[in-house]
Amino acid sequence: MDSDPVGNNILMQLVLLLCLTAVNAFFAAAEMAIVSVNKNKINMMADDNNKKAKMLQRLLKEPTKFLSTIQVAITLSSFFASASAATGISKPLGALFLKLHIPYASQISLIVVTIILSYFTLVFGELVPKRVALQKSEGISLAIVKPVHVFSKIASPFVKFLSISTSIVLKLLGMHNEDLEERVSEEEIRSLIETGQENGVFNEYEKSMIESIFEFDDKLAREIMTSRTNVYAIDINEPVADYIDELLETRHSRIPVYDDEIDNIIGILYVKDFIVEARKVGFEKVNIKSILHKPYFVPESKNIDELFKELQESKQYIAVLIDEYGGFAGIVTVEDLVEEVMGSIDDTGDEEEPYIEKLDSKSFLLNGLVTIADLNDELDLDIVSENHDTISGLLIDMIGIIPDEGDNRVVNIDNLTFKIEEIKDKRIERIQLTIEDKKKTESEDDEESED
Repeated sequence: MDSDPVGNNILMQLVLLLCLTAVNAFFAAAEMAIVSVNKNKINMMADDNNKKAKMLQRLLKEPTKFLSTIQVAITLSSFFASASAATGISKPLGALFLKLHIPYASQISLIVVTIILSYFTLVFGELVPKRVALQKSEGISLAIVKPVHVFSKIASPFVKFLSISTSIVLKLLGMHNEDLEERVSEEEIRSLIETGQENGVFNEYEKSMIESIFEFDDKLAREIMTSRTNVYAIDINEPVADYIDELLETRHSRIPVYDDEIDNIIGILYVKDFIVEARKVGFEKVNIKSILHKPYFVPESKNIDELFKELQESKQYIAVLIDEYGGFAGIVTVEDLVEEVMGSIDDTGDEEEPYIEKLDSKSFLLNGLVTIADLNDELDLDIVSENHDTISGLLIDMIGIIPDEGDNRVVNIDNLTFKIEEIKDKRIERIQLTIEDKKKTESEDDEESED
């Protein structure tokens, strides 16, 4: 009895497809296992002279090269699987459909084979091996590291050629490999954090802290500084007796000192140095200039990640920020930088008043530094200002001048009435806000227009 050549051919093609799917599964599992393996554990095993762990260490040091090798293997196996299915299976299947008088037999057979092949490749060549590798990353990564290492040596010329080609294309597009790799890895980590929180690995606070670390690298010093209007500073030319009470009562341990005008910062006074010196010569006889520390000047546009490193290296606690015109913009302390990651650190000396205090159903007492955005969110308002961040800045712009102390002007914006309650150091400290009923305000406007 003669064997069926068509049947034998299909059987061989199926065996080939099975082998190619197994290759795909092997490299998919390798990728997931090595990427998700506990690196600290591998480092400890390498320190104990585990050869496979050392080999794995080398792979992890060059993730781009390793991932490119894996991608080449997966792409080639998928390509050959598709080509094999298209030539060896879809043609006999098309002939069968033709015998059954099915229209567009060859096209339909190709679509059917592609769908079936895609299903099996995705399930058995990608999803299942990756899921298994994720659960047993350490064992699998150590088991497959040798064959992956050998294949990476074989595929090295091709991978290098692809890397050079990719770099050329990226340069033509005005992009850089380093920027792209950093962005991709950050997005992947953020995704893992999100998944970790959903699965209970991270709580909300831990997730928020990790996200703050990423944001830390993108913020500028001026975004977190204490602005010049809110900085407590002293004039070197004033007698110590004029400010000694304020100096001893302040919760700050380091005070900027200026000469005549605030833009001319000449040093930083450490309160502890002042007290030590005062014990020797008396409070009112302290020579402030002799105990000043050199100020650490930085541009307000400096990245806070760089600023933090600089402050650590120079053993400084406070940075004096300078704007583009050379003027004093504000200060940033190490505590400010730490709070960007850890969240607010409540100091026992901090007695911060609420920015928005409810007086009754229609009246509120506002801190002049409350932002327009926060006020809108908190009280469901719709105040619009393109040029000002704080409510005090908006009111000063509408008044046209900086009010003097005791000036209790009233500013109306639609159905909102702002009354200045307190002014200090040429800055609006407190404002009383009264929210009138919108219908009432509209009816009053109509009466005025009729008159």
